[in-house]
Amino acid sequence: MHKIIGVIIACCMTAMLSGCLNPGSEKTQSHVAYEAEMDAVQNAVLAYKKDTGVLPIKNSNEKTPLYKKYRIDFNRLIPKYMGKPPDNAYSEGGHFEYVIVNPEHDLQVKVIDLSLVAKVQEIKQRVENYRYNKGFSPIGGVIRAKVYKIDFKDIGYKEPPTVISPYSGQPLSFVMDNESNVYINYLPDIYNAYKKSGKSANNGEDLRYLLLKEHPYVPVDSLPYTIKNNQVVFLVK
Repeated sequence: MHKIIGVIIACCMTAMLSGCLNPGSEKTQSHVAYEAEMDAVQNAVLAYKKDTGVLPIKNSNEKTPLYKKYRIDFNRLIPKYMGKPPDNAYSEGGHFEYVIVNPEHDLQVKVIDLSLVAKVQEIKQRVENYRYNKGFSPIGGVIRAKVYKIDFKDIGYKEPPTVISPYSGQPLSFVMDNESNVYINYLPDIYNAYKKSGKSANNGEDLRYLLLKEHPYVPVDSLPYTIKNNQVVFLVK
């Protein structure tokens, strides 16, 4: 009974978030982070850190994914460091959550596009429901050890869902790990960024940072990627 109630509550929460953000299909997903707003938040964060010695962030723990770890708490910045959050911040009804990357060296403010998060949660909920009913995951194929394709027909999709990349504007697919966690597959974007950089990379080096160099968006809900035999592959430990 407790499991059933938990599934119902999770479904409702996912539906609420999806409705608020209206991620819909990839065609409706078109959100832009503006440089002026990013700069205003970064200046406020730097001023706060200078005055207090700490970052204005929400709580996290060791299990929090890298690009969700340093979420900005605007309550710490207002009103002393800025008048109000940007209009596109989630707290103001917008599509973005503002985060900090590289907090120790070269601190920068970036954003999470929450419509991407909503789509991942939607798929993850269907995967969890499938596992609850079937006792196993909807695996559609093996990409490499611990990374799998998802059988989307098994979880009720007529066509494999995608999201629009905030980096290239191209559709991105989804993958699943051995614990049935769902991730956006940024491999095409990582590959393009790696080739564009013209730099070599060490085997085992996480290449996701390349996406941050020219873009305000973090690769939310992503697995790490590395280079192997001059090819970009999932970095699985």
